[in-house]
Amino acid sequence: METTLQNAYREVGQILNLLGNDYKSKIPSNMLAFFEQKVEERNPKELYEEIKNKKISRDALIILSILNTKYWANEDEKQELIAFYNKNEEDYQDKINSYKTQEWLKRGKNKEREQVSLVVIQEKSIWTKIKMFLKSLMSKRK
Repeated sequence: METTLQNAYREVGQILNLLGNDYKSKIPSNMLAFFEQKVEERNPKELYEEIKNKKISRDALIILSILNTKYWANEDEKQELIAFYNKNEEDYQDKINSYKTQEWLKRGKNKEREQVSLVVIQEKSIWTKIKMFLKSLMSKRK
């Protein structure tokens, strides 16, 4: 897991370098320094092609969405993003619940039917998960 997070931090640092100083200036300096120390020298065109072809890790996208919501978006955009993220979380939970009732998850044809869940549902909202992620990020920085 640590290498996955390290890769995500590296990707975010590289993307921040592509975005330029307008975006970087809005991020706290200690957080920006953290991402910049993870960056490896790469060809910007190669990185742009990865972004264009959607080869960015899910963790990096989560970090970028947090930065967007917290530092780059204005108040109206923040409210829209929060509503969008909450809707995505509801849709995800609905999808999980629909999987729990599908026939292919039940065992045995003539035996007593037993429902098997492939996913553990947590009662935490996306915002709670994001806050926990940021706290862990900042505690590792110290």
